[in-house]
Amino acid sequence: MTLSIKTAKIIVEEISGIIGRQINMMNAEGTIIASTDPARLGTFHAAAKRLIDENLNEITVHSDTEYKGALPGTNIAVRFKDKPVAVIGVTGPYTEVVKYGQMLKKMTEILIRDEYYKQQNDTETRIKNRFLNEWLYGSPDTIDRRLEIQGQSLGIDITVPRRIVIFEPVLKTGYSEKKASLPHTEGAAEDELKPSDIQRHIDNTWKTVATMVRHESDAVTLISGNVFICALGGKSDKQLLDFVRSVCAAVESRYPVLLAAGLDAKTDDYRLINSARLKAEKALKTCLRSPSKEPRLYNTINMEIFSSEIPDPVKKEYITRIFKSYSEEEIRRCISILDVFYQEEGSLTKTAEKLFMHKNTLQYQLNKLKKQSGYDPRSIRFSSLFYNAVHFYRDLQH
Repeated sequence: MTLSIKTAKIIVEEISGIIGRQINMMNAEGTIIASTDPARLGTFHAAAKRLIDENLNEITVHSDTEYKGALPGTNIAVRFKDKPVAVIGVTGPYTEVVKYGQMLKKMTEILIRDEYYKQQNDTETRIKNRFLNEWLYGSPDTIDRRLEIQGQSLGIDITVPRRIVIFEPVLKTGYSEKKASLPHTEGAAEDELKPSDIQRHIDNTWKTVATMVRHESDAVTLISGNVFICALGGKSDKQLLDFVRSVCAAVESRYPVLLAAGLDAKTDDYRLINSARLKAEKALKTCLRSPSKEPRLYNTINMEIFSSEIPDPVKKEYITRIFKSYSEEEIRRCISILDVFYQEEGSLTKTAEKLFMHKNTLQYQLNKLKKQSGYDPRSIRFSSLFYNAVHFYRDLQH
């Protein structure tokens, strides 16, 4: 374990202002890696090198010529697991600076120990994430005994049948779009959020989700890009949906975030975990298209199952053919009306209420669409054409 330059700089900068002394931090090679005197950075400190090589605790330098690169002061070894890994030097008479040296030594040793455990934890996290990626994204023929044993070593029994839920955050209405972090902003920009603010909301969202998931049976989680993948054991559709709704409600009550969620279809074959993940992804895409962002079960989606297989240019051409001679803005308005119209099962009254539109105005818009396109959106025969157009439009928009 070595003392990082970042940690060394923090110690020097924070403490030098308090004690009013010149401070240097040297690594195991005797090189000054942090100092209150920038001119000394990168220079060799012979007293520090001797401390490390001879496993000494302390060296006091009395003159400028006693050790190459060293000024009068006290140099104290910093230890990790009883081995010297760095040296702290405080310039000044021994009786005045030795107390500072001991304090800095203890502080540095604590920071080094914390950094070591953080590195260990980071390494374990990377190992676990590599395993989870191989498992959750692997085909059935790769779910073998080797993977089972690897999972057991990490405390994960992959043979337990699990349900997959995938969450994705969406910024609530009234907050500006920040594509780097929350790409599916709902509503107009009113309050500008800095990227750091949005990232904080994402981090807090994932912490809330992780805390709630942690208490579930056989829970395994993985953050992959913008999404949070959860594998949960032993739940029916209703139980899973109830749990997901409680998670979404907890997040939405605390942060300016709507939490979209896609849920898989139940299977008892643990080797089909990749198939379950793909189904949850399709359900998530359907949820993201919905204005309400209501969690969606894979078994409740229909044409969305295959719409992702259709190329975007084909979807665009389909929309253009349905909405003949319509401008982009006119198409957008029609899609907004039709989306609500079909959600309300063709009820003019309910659709007009939701759109804050007079019923006669709604009828006029639908009749105009019928006349211009040649297809009646209220006809059972042609409703599927417009229903597809709505979903293709949302796909392209997403």
